[in-house]
Amino acid sequence: MHDLVIHNGTVIDGTGNSGFKADIAISGERIAAIGDVSDAAYQTIDATDKLVTPGFIDTHTHMDAQFMWDPLGTPTCWHGITTLILGSCGVSFAPVKQADHTVLAKVLESVEGIPAESIMSSLRWNWETFGEYYDALDACPKGVNVCGMIGHAATRYHAMGEESLKRDRNPTPDEMKTMQASVDEAMEAGALGFSTSRTLTHKTSEGIPIPGTFAHLDELVALAQAVGRHKKGIFQWAPGFGEYENYPTTEYPETRKEIHRIAEVNRQSGCPVIFSAFTHEAVPTIQTLYLGWLDEERAAGAQARPMVSSRVNTVMVGLCNWMPIRDVSAWQELYSLPYPERLTAIQDEKTRTGLLDIPAESDERLGKMLYRFGPACEYVRKPENLLRNIADQNNERPIETIVRLFHETGGRQLFAFATNNHNLAHVEEVVRYRDTLLGLGDAGAHVNAICDASLSTHALTYWHGERQVFSLEETVRRLTSDGAEAFGIPERGLLKPGYYADVNVIDAENLRMEIPEFVYDLPVGAGRWTQRAQGYDYTLVNGKIVVENDNHTGRLVGKLIRI
Repeated sequence: MHDLVIHNGTVIDGTGNSGFKADIAISGERIAAIGDVSDAAYQTIDATDKLVTPGFIDTHTHMDAQFMWDPLGTPTCWHGITTLILGSCGVSFAPVKQADHTVLAKVLESVEGIPAESIMSSLRWNWETFGEYYDALDACPKGVNVCGMIGHAATRYHAMGEESLKRDRNPTPDEMKTMQASVDEAMEAGALGFSTSRTLTHKTSEGIPIPGTFAHLDELVALAQAVGRHKKGIFQWAPGFGEYENYPTTEYPETRKEIHRIAEVNRQSGCPVIFSAFTHEAVPTIQTLYLGWLDEERAAGAQARPMVSSRVNTVMVGLCNWMPIRDVSAWQELYSLPYPERLTAIQDEKTRTGLLDIPAESDERLGKMLYRFGPACEYVRKPENLLRNIADQNNERPIETIVRLFHETGGRQLFAFATNNHNLAHVEEVVRYRDTLLGLGDAGAHVNAICDASLSTHALTYWHGERQVFSLEETVRRLTSDGAEAFGIPERGLLKPGYYADVNVIDAENLRMEIPEFVYDLPVGAGRWTQRAQGYDYTLVNGKIVVENDNHTGRLVGKLIRI
């Protein structure tokens, strides 16, 4: 007798092969059978006219601290995610010396926008090594499966202290051995691999690029070799494409060198490299060039793959969190109030009049920058939603439009602007590349600004549903087995007998993202964006139902995955 049988669904098994009608039997944590299952079960799910897929894998998150206070793993759990990866972009919470806890908390705050006060108030810090951090994470109740990488910033700071922040300071032989030993320890503890960041946007609270940003090739190779000798694991890389160039240029020689470094790290270590592949309107041809250079390096034996966020990276602003209006006393006074009081204040005519008094150059900047977001949850930037166009249509200044919409919607109107991936044609170029990984939603990061953790739902509804760029089967493969194989996560990502029963039952006709919501639920009352979805009839983690009709059941059956 099985624990659960999902009857009569359209199975999209994660291989990329055509879907088929079948039942799925689950016993304990694993899939027992797929086909015509007539055996009895303690529980059944009727999946007629529904899709049955593997649970999705979020390959790039920053929820390293969040699981210490949010065992559900919101908002990823509402988007079919059953496994997620921590420790991206060179930042992790281990290794760390007792005196350096605040240092790492502030790095996470400055790089990934996670409040240091929330981190410090909620973490027990009962670890120094990565393996000890993994043990602490293992002991936490979890609603999804988690696994992670050891970060370059923590590894370098642990070995070199403040010297690790100096641009021209290379590790001594002893410091290099210490770093390699930390990576060895992490891999033996079951880490997925190592991550590094070389983008100049990742800075400490003092404005200094984080440790590892300027590491030379020999340091990167040595750390990759510490991973590679375990015959498992990957090297995750956040490059600074376009940031090191001498402008004006159309050649991007520094980006070419970075692609070569990526290739050399792989060739000299045997460790596969996965690198972040953003696009930006300021460098509109760069993705064509770096993908071409990647082809050249792969032809020369390099094993490296890009990972891309498959939509416009969107900063959400409104009365609930903040607005990009600086040095204007009326706006500063408004946002000094708690959110409920802001909602009341915006109804006052005198307050609204005061908010209109901003410099002309700020008014013009807002008109070109902001888009109205809603009432539908749509990430395509359409001209009719550009603030300047709305203002012109209503014979208003852009600031007048903002204040009017705040008033008319009771303070609920949201606005948005893009930080990268501005042009979806450029994004599509990377998405269509033959083995690009879909990721970079940054779940758990930049909590006061973005909420891109819904990339799984977006991929299904936009790249498959609306655009038909990928078949349903290919979209599901990219969200499941592709990530599992790339990161070496065993027995997940496929609907296959013997695999863990991480499963989604999806009402594809009604699948959609809801408008992001700003909530004040972080430790010490800090706020963040979150986002729910509709259409996830069921999500199972390790054979147990954790989401039913889009709501979490409260079951905490996730596991720490060690490879």
